Order: sequence, then C-alpha cells, then structure tokens
Amino acid sequence: MIREKYSTNIKETTLNVVQTEIESVRKKDISKTGLRLYKDGFIGVSGAIGNYDELELQERAEKTLSLKIPYPHAASRDMKEQVSNCPEIIKDTDFPAEIEALLSELRQQQPKFTFFHKIKLVEQQTELKNEQNLDLQYKDRHISIELAIKEKASANLLDAFTGYQGRVYDRNQFVQMANDICNAFLNPVEMPKGAKLPAVYDASHPLPLKKLITDLNGQLFATGSSLFSGKLNEEIFNTNFSLYQSLHPEASFQPFFDAEGVVNPGYSYPLIENGRLMAPYTDKKTAAQFDLPLTGSAAAEYDSVPSLGYLNFKLKESNKTLKELLGGQMGIFVLISEGGDFTPNGDFATPVQLAFLFDGEKLIGRLPELQLSSNVFKMFGEDFVGVGKNKLHPLASEKYMVLNMDISK
Repeated sequence: MIREKYSTNIKETTLNVVQTEIESVRKKDISKTGLRLYKDGFIGVSGAIGNYDELELQERAEKTLSLKIPYPHAASRDMKEQVSNCPEIIKDTDFPAEIEALLSELRQQQPKFTFFHKIKLVEQQTELKNEQNLDLQYKDRHISIELAIKEKASANLLDAFTGYQGRVYDRNQFVQMANDICNAFLNPVEMPKGAKLPAVYDASHPLPLKKLITDLNGQLFATGSSLFSGKLNEEIFNTNFSLYQSLHPEASFQPFFDAEGVVNPGYSYPLIENGRLMAPYTDKKTAAQFDLPLTGSAAAEYDSVPSLGYLNFKLKESNKTLKELLGGQMGIFVLISEGGDFTPNGDFATPVQLAFLFDGEKLIGRLPELQLSSNVFKMFGEDFVGVGKNKLHPLASEKYMVLNMDISK
C-alpha cells in the first residue's frame, strides 16, 4: 500500500471596497489535508480541515479503500521539486493603509466614478508527497485587485471594471490603468466602418477560448463528442496559432504540478502547435483508457479522487506588438462581453456590453454596444492575427490576441 498526502494552505487578507472606501477587512488562514491510499488498483481518500488526528485520517482512508474505487494507475514517484514565488509585495500591517491611499487617489482623479468590490493579499502553499520519493512543493504570494467601476450619473449596476493580479505592486501604475479606462469611457466615439474588424481580447479570456476548453477535453475527444474528434495531428488552425496547457510559475498562480503529481517539461504541454492538433488534455485515467498522451490535467479537491479537469491555457505570443498586428487599423478592444456562446458546430456569437476604440497602444474612446460573431475554425484559422508580445501597462501581466470578427450593432 502506498500513502500519499495532498495538502493546501491559504492565507488571505481581503479588503471589501464600497463607494471607493474600505468597508471591511477579513482574514482567513485555512489548511486542508488529504490522505490517499493506493492498493491493488484501488484508491481510498480521506480529508481534514485544520488540525487533524493522523490515525483517524488513516482509518477513514482505509474505509473508503474498502469501497473498491478503481484507480489502476501508478502513483507518481521519484521526483522532488520546490518552487517558491513569495515576494513581500506589501507588509500585512501596511496593506489597509496602502489600499486606502490607492482609493484616495482614485477618488481625486476620477470624481465622476465610484469603485467597488475586493482587493486581496494572498499567500498559498500546495504540497504533494508520497512514500515513493515524490515531494512537490509550491508556494506563492500575490496581490489581486478586482474593482468594478460605476459612473455616478449612470443607472447601471456597473459600467466597467479594472483589475490586476501579480507579484509586484505600484500604486501610481495601477491608478494609471484605471484612469485609461475611465477617461476612455467618458469619450464616446463612433464605430469604425466595416462588417469585419479586428477584435482585441485578453489572451486568457475564457469566452473566446470556451470551445477549446470544452472540446479539447480528452474524454469528449476520445468518445467522438468533441468538434475536434478524429482530427489528431491535423492542421486545423492558423499556422501562427499555438496553444499550451501551462502551469509555468511565472505565468500562473497555480501549482506547477497537477493533482496526480505530473510535472511537464518546462511546465507546459503543447495541445495545438503551429495550427496542428497535437493532443487533447488528459489525466492518467483518460490517457490510459483511450491511448492518448498524458498532459497532466488532473484536478482534485483535497479529499477527493483526482479526475480530469481544465487547468490553464496559454497562447504563444508573436514577435509583433499589438500596434504592429493591427497594421494601421483601429481595433475593437473588448472589456465586457457577457452572454456569448458557441454552438456545437463551432459558431460563435456574443453581445459586447463595453468596448473601446483602440489604436494598438491606448484606448481612444467608448464604442456603442455591439455584437461579435464568427466560427471557431475562422477565429483561430484565417482570421487569427496573433498575440501581441507587449503589455499595455508596465504593471499589467496580460497579453492580448487580435482576431478579425464580424461586427454588427
């Protein structure tokens, strides 16, 4: 029998922001421990929150092992690695005062708007260890700023948003990011002419990637339920389009290993490379059952059996800036796009509640509400322009993709 522990700890200070003021401060420090037992092709799992009794955890795991839950896969072994990304950023004791200073700047510079939601300072740790010389440890500390923006004269619940997640912090740079959005919002402009225009999306935005997220699932792919079933090793997208499952510590706020202890070379696995479908994403069960490559895509709660899950996608950046990708055209910078979806055959349509006219470097003005439409094979095929290599702000971490899409009002 093999014993394996999967443990997490998260320390979080959350500032609740209302009317551009700190309304409350909440702190949490939660530890969770899961024990897995592997024996004769079966798995038993138990878990505890906070302090726990080792013997009691073992006994509960042995009881679930007797339920004969199949797990005919070898536990990960012979790997030791520790990754720690824990800059101080802001001292816990200084955090509320610094954010109050940030909010004060926003109140002064944007008196026509109010800001609300949450700002967090997060420290997290995940470990996966077993008796087969597996010892994986991940530590991370970051700040997360999530602020909705409401124009005071507006009847809407919210009109825009600004945010940032990262391991460095600069008050002035964040205020500049917020100013760019608010100032452009106050400058209504007309829609450029043309039925098809370049749309600019955050390269990690879940909406335009939704069909890839759902249909690159290994189980759907292997059972013929995916739009991409039967297309393995085929060139289905633009040769400039590459998509990776990535848990690289510099580009992710997740552990560099999946819930089964799989660590990919370079912390990533190519799913689509130069337009060619290389693999769907898989866990150990899916890879073995359908003879597919193992991409390390297992997810699990601390007290559950690992299963196939979506972890994190990353698009390959081009060697061009956003301005160069636009090639002199004005782009449609999409900030709020809610309610869109794909059909089973890949057709895509979405309303865009907030978009800005964009010259490749700055937001020019607020566009009227509009509709975007396309098809997944066009979006990432002939109409895929690329992912810009540059950031829009020194503080920001996001990269943006340019897609030519059908536009209607």
